[in-house]
Amino acid sequence: MREYKKEETKALERIICNGCGKVIAVKHGMPMEGVLQVRKAWEYMSGKDGQVDSFDLCEECYDRMTEQFCIPPTTTEAVELV
Repeated sequence: MREYKKEETKALERIICNGCGKVIAVKHGMPMEGVLQVRKAWEYMSGKDGQVDSFDLCEECYDRMTEQFCIPPTTTEAVELV
């Protein structure tokens, strides 16, 4: 979950992990640790047509979630870090 100083400026103030509630510090609009941001616009042929879901997970919650997968996520090395 992302919190902004003012809705009209979209200045990111802090991020709260939707999994565990941990507050992730933000400096100059950038998270100070790893965060998975998910935004899914559901389409036709789903039970959620037209619904948009979004959430943030800290790295620990991401690890806990992916450990439950039958097939692990594909991991590759980034050539250039941005």
